[in-house]
Amino acid sequence: MAETVIKKKRRKPKAARKEDSIRIRVTEAQKKALTDAAARAGIGVSSWLLTLEMREAQRTDPGG
Repeated sequence: MAETVIKKKRRKPKAARKEDSIRIRVTEAQKKALTDAAARAGIGVSSWLLTLEMREAQRTDPGG
């Protein structure tokens, strides 16, 4: 008989978890453009937007 292996989902350490969120309103066309761009980059929309926003935040930081 084959054994059934149940994989336990591991959570990231509390300090590494992302628990806050930002919501924005977009048109259907804007959402499609964002979704398509993220797909071309091979990542999800949330990850793609976060990458862009963090880059812009660092670029415009007067102290950095």
